[in-house]
Parts: sequence; structure tokens; C-alpha cells
Amino acid sequence: MPKLAEVLRAEIMRISRRETRIATAGIREAKIKMTKTVADLKRKVAKLQGENKWLMAAERKRLAQKPQIALEATKKARLTSKGIRRLRGKLGLSQAAFAKLLGASTQTVHMWETKEGPLRLRGNTLAAVLSAREMGAREAKRRLAETEVKRPGRRGAKRKRAKRR
Repeated sequence: MPKLAEVLRAEIMRISRRETRIATAGIREAKIKMTKTVADLKRKVAKLQGENKWLMAAERKRLAQKPQIALEATKKARLTSKGIRRLRGKLGLSQAAFAKLLGASTQTVHMWETKEGPLRLRGNTLAAVLSAREMGAREAKRRLAETEVKRPGRRGAKRKRAKRR
């Protein structure tokens, strides 16, 4: 008899598993579909977060590079080499630091400071110089420090490459 009991028990378990599988088949398929959807949404969110981070950095950079100055102020502005030298002295910056603040080259700042007569600067550069007029030495140094933090020096990258070799 024990053999018959074991056979009956095994058959009952097999039939109950089959019935359970049939009853939960729809739920299992829905679960698989939802799992795939969630994984796809996670990938999309990660991609969007990366794009958002990139766009925010680009926007910060754009706002830092293009100071907002009224059009009337740019037309009335009169810049001379003496004025550029005074402004740089007021801010307490070297030619290189002043150039970095304005988004120009050191050679350009040198040329502005040595040129005779009034300076004729283009739109973005003129706006940058006029915005530098508005700031003090602390503000100028803070902005320079921000640009340094945003763009770490290349020396570290060169050292890493040298160590690999």
C-alpha cells in the first residue's frame, strides 16, 4: 500500500502544479513584460539624466561666457588702452588671468593695453569687458576660481599617461 499512496501523492502534486501554472500563466507573462518595461525605462532615465547633466553644464558655460549687457551700454562705451590697464589694476589680475576672465588670449589683452586711441571690440568681447567693469576684485577672483574648478588642469592627465608607459 505504501507504494500506491506515494503514487497518488505524486500524481496529486503534479496535477496541482499544472493547475497552478495554468492559473498563473497570465500573471507570469505580465510580470515578464513589466520587468522588461521597467528595465527599458531605467535605461531611458539614465540617458536623460546624462543629457540633462551635459545640457546644464553647457548652459552654465554659455551664461558665464556671454555676460548680459544692454545694447545701449555697448554703444555708449568708450574703451581705451589706459582704461583696460586701470580695469585690470582695479581687479588685481595679471594679463593672463584677465584674459581668462574675459575669454580672450593673453596676447589680445597685451595688444589692448598698448594700442593707441580708442579700442573697437566686438560684441561678446565688449560685453565681457563691460561686465568686468561692474565687478570688484573679489568677484573677479571668484569667477576665475569657478572656471578653474570646472576645468581641471591637464597636468594630472599627462602624469597619468606618463605612469602608464
